[in-house]
Amino acid sequence: MFMSACVLARLRNLLYALLFVWLSFPSAFGFADSPASWRGQSVSEFTPAENKEFSWKIVNDGVMGGLSKGNVEHTSDNRMHFWGTLSLDNNGGFSTVRSRGVNFDLSNDLGLLLLVKGDGRTYEARLDSTATFRGNPLSFLGKFKTKKDQWIQVKVPFEDFIASWRGRQFPDEVLDTSAIRRVSILLADKNPGSFDLEIEWIRTYGKGQGRKQKSVENVSAQPKRLIATVVADGRFTIFKQALDAAKLTVFFQWDNPLTIFAPTDEAFSNLPEGLLEELLKPDNREKLVSLLAYHVAAGSFDAKQAVAEKNINMVRGGRIHVTSHSKETHVNDAIVLEPDIQCVDGIIHAIDTVLIPENSE
Repeated sequence: MFMSACVLARLRNLLYALLFVWLSFPSAFGFADSPASWRGQSVSEFTPAENKEFSWKIVNDGVMGGLSKGNVEHTSDNRMHFWGTLSLDNNGGFSTVRSRGVNFDLSNDLGLLLLVKGDGRTYEARLDSTATFRGNPLSFLGKFKTKKDQWIQVKVPFEDFIASWRGRQFPDEVLDTSAIRRVSILLADKNPGSFDLEIEWIRTYGKGQGRKQKSVENVSAQPKRLIATVVADGRFTIFKQALDAAKLTVFFQWDNPLTIFAPTDEAFSNLPEGLLEELLKPDNREKLVSLLAYHVAAGSFDAKQAVAEKNINMVRGGRIHVTSHSKETHVNDAIVLEPDIQCVDGIIHAIDTVLIPENSE
């Protein structure tokens, strides 16, 4: 028997409807967890081999005197279970599970995608990359909120990650997604009590939509710290040598910005013969400190601000006088060769003459 045209039309419409549902909701047919079903790459599926490679471990606030307690286990069904108790006692308040050193290039993608079942608390995905502060790696954090006892997918865009170190944030730092060196999950929501989080996988999303070339260019173009800029510039090798001899790196660990009027190597070469060598001797360290400190001011003064200020107090006493003459900026008797070299912690002005403190011998 042949089916009527009406029945065939109904079957065809039903097939179209099923096809639409499959395209719209792949998870309903078991395809959502397949690596081929999302546009990204896998960071960890928590297989035994990957767990051995990542070597996940707990780091609690006990390293700073806190009393929080975290635990981690890897289940037989390839999930990571992170649970414990958060305590705010003794200035504590965090627990984290983190990998050992890894090496991922995620710059082709838009962000992290995680499948999690939580307790309604807000957790942080953390990524370490190339950025550092005082020689310590910065950890970039992106927050995600869980739903109590429900499996959900959460997206954490890379553009939302903020650099952090010991609670201090660095909003100007950029996450270099081409060089991910550590992956962590952290709880620090300031709510004491038990916590419980399961993660089935960590992946990325937005394959091909990342800014691979642009992100690398942006990282290299980002302003560096003062000392790193002095080293990278190439014109201030003697100035850096003098700073090292005077042990003045503490000046450049301030939280507040600084302005440096940095003499070039040529400026130092114009000092009277033998003077620099004499200043670099350990017995003359105090004189060297006084000389170098006369080139550093607290605060961030660009050339326009410095001219408007006219007289600027230096960090160890004394003042410099800043004037503008025929498109040139003068600092005492020195000429500013290049103004406004921007750094994340201040500004450098390259000058052609070593500044001599007023009351120096």
